[in-house]
Amino acid sequence: MQRPIISLLIGLVLATGALFIVYNLRGAGQVAKAAPAIFPTTTVLIASTDLAFGDPIKADFIKAAEWPQDSVPKNAALDRDDLLLGPDGERIAIRSFVTGEPILKSKISGYGERPILSRKIADDMRAFSVRVNDVNGVAGFLLPGDNVDVQLTRQLGKDHKNLITDIIIQNVSVLAIDQLSSEETDNPVVAKTATVEVTPEQAQKLALAQQLGTLSLTLRNFANLEDAEVKRVSVKDLGIDGPKKVVKNDGIYVRVRKGTSTVKSERVPQ
Repeated sequence: MQRPIISLLIGLVLATGALFIVYNLRGAGQVAKAAPAIFPTTTVLIASTDLAFGDPIKADFIKAAEWPQDSVPKNAALDRDDLLLGPDGERIAIRSFVTGEPILKSKISGYGERPILSRKIADDMRAFSVRVNDVNGVAGFLLPGDNVDVQLTRQLGKDHKNLITDIIIQNVSVLAIDQLSSEETDNPVVAKTATVEVTPEQAQKLALAQQLGTLSLTLRNFANLEDAEVKRVSVKDLGIDGPKKVVKNDGIYVRVRKGTSTVKSERVPQ
């Protein structure tokens, strides 16, 4: 009688132990599954405030942050002392930064350098200034950072009916308006020149076009930077006729002849 009871108790103990082991293994698996993956990081320097073109790179304007190692941008600044300490003065921003953006060496100057416009020009590009006024300069609403098309209006012959307009360059970026090159400004001005960023070949076209006629700029939508299909526009496309000759009718004239010679023309009532 005692042996069956002992066997039953041993079975209960073994079953309880097995359930305990299974429960613990299951819980450990859930914890391991819920644990987040750990990615290696690198300390990079980021902007702690918005920086505009020409702003100095000061200690108060940057801070260190952990960045996923696989996503660290090329030329990111990693060394605080190398970024700030220089023998010839401070570095400056030659491109704008937003808060939290990594400081890239390609967007900052060397030590003690000036915020000159040439630092904003991309590699293999050129800056070209176009004469504008309050009409062909989009009524003063152009700002650095805008994109424009350049069109040329010229006369093919002596007659004004031969006036034509061609869009010669599409989607070029405005680097500066007069002496203003900051993209942070929000105050449009009526300017005399607009400096645009173009390729060397486009700069040649603009130089030639300025000698042929009048250049004007058309402002593009900031989100639509694709080249459009365009055609030449002439006076005929306006759907209007040129000025008509006005014939003044002031009566009827009769020539009076005597013999073989004309004496004079006399006006007679209609």
